Amino acid sequence: MPLILRLDVDKPYGNAGLVRRVMSKLSEDMWFPVVRPLYLKHLAEFIRYCNTESIPAIFYHRHSTVPTAEVIRLYEQGGHQVGFHAENTRTFETFSNELAEFKRKVGGLPLHSFTKHGSGFYKLGKNHYPPYEPGKYLQWSRQVKIPFLFGNGIASSPEDLAPKEGFFPNMFWIESEYRHPEFATVAAAVSCARDQKVPVLLHPCNFQSSSQARNDFFEMVRLSRKMEVKWVTI
Repeated sequence: MPLILRLDVDKPYGNAGLVRRVMSKLSEDMWFPVVRPLYLKHLAEFIRYCNTESIPAIFYHRHSTVPTAEVIRLYEQGGHQVGFHAENTRTFETFSNELAEFKRKVGGLPLHSFTKHGSGFYKLGKNHYPPYEPGKYLQWSRQVKIPFLFGNGIASSPEDLAPKEGFFPNMFWIESEYRHPEFATVAAAVSCARDQKVPVLLHPCNFQSSSQARNDFFEMVRLSRKMEVKWVTI
């Protein structure tokens, strides 16, 4: 059985250092000129690592992190897939309008699926609607004909990682602050993947800025090789 890597591309300039955090926040919430030498640079570096390690993944983009031609080229080289990271999910109308605008921005780039930005607690941007309502997204996915495959829950056990109603409600998070204390080690997650599909969630901006997230992901890759666990997309 495999590991399934999901990446939420939340920050256009990453969050390593004050300047990049401010630039990202301005881009998320209001107009800010695209600074090409820095825009999604952290993401491109992460994709190159995945390509070197032959790890395919599904990358979910917000409106503020629309992929560049370079990023799309790296996606194609690594056999990755692209999805939409929805923010304004107040109603089906606001969601479908946001989706239509995102499709316009990415042109003919196929969208693999969509996810929800945020887990229901905090307002994470000017256009972000905080409540997390997966039941609605499953219904909307049928209307827009784009799958909703991953929820934002925190797995507390291997059983929590199993799919339900056609999607994976819970993730194993690489960022340790989002792990359940009873299911908190990378080794436990990789071990589970020998018997079942294990969805793993990481934010590329944290791979760049957090030594914990980066080192734990490296350890997960190392253990997957040792245990002969594959990485796949759905």
